[in-house]
Amino acid sequence: MTKAKWALLAVLVGVPLQAKPRLARPAADALILRALAGPATGYSAVERVQVFLPGAKPKALKALVTALPGRVRREYLTKRKGPGLVQVREMESPEKGLARLRALYEMNVSTGGVVVKRKTWRVDLIDGGVLRRSLWVDRDSGLLLKRETYRPDGSLARRERLVKLALPADVDPASLSAEPAASPWTPDGFFFVGESGGVRRYSNGLDAYTIGPDGAVAGELAEDDAARVRDSLAK
Repeated sequence: MTKAKWALLAVLVGVPLQAKPRLARPAADALILRALAGPATGYSAVERVQVFLPGAKPKALKALVTALPGRVRREYLTKRKGPGLVQVREMESPEKGLARLRALYEMNVSTGGVVVKRKTWRVDLIDGGVLRRSLWVDRDSGLLLKRETYRPDGSLARRERLVKLALPADVDPASLSAEPAASPWTPDGFFFVGESGGVRRYSNGLDAYTIGPDGAVAGELAEDDAARVRDSLAK
């Protein structure tokens, strides 16, 4: 007898069906710590980055990502001829990152659906009752698979999503041997592209921000990104 017939028979004779136990949601702090720590093995991925501009078509590019525990390399493939923009950086301390986020946001955990064929938990970062960022964390490895940034009016500003993933993967340590980017700290995917009159300019190939001689940051950054830039400048 098929499962459907068993279910119908159970209803007809009044036998209660056994429901699947509800999956307990992990604490937000535990998920953030796992996401900041990253997987315990190497991995490689293709990431799609989109920037959404009011009244205009979204801009997009791809990044090739390779990582080992504690360090990640991203190569952003721009439309310009020649090699892409390459960034190698050390991972932030999970405890420090959690403290920073807790100082800025309230957090809410929900089921996140499937990203790159992996089940996720979604962590919403909320500031003053307004959703500002969402993170999709792999339930098995803790890898951050997708993240979205929202403007104060709730509109989507930026999306970063893994579209291909090999986990675990054999990663050559030599490919991550470049020195991490020098201070001041920059958000993931942003690169120093020039300085004029004491104003330093950073870009990710789609949008940009600047840091003036007085340390003022111009350009739209998420709160925690801006906080890290300010902390770096204060050192």
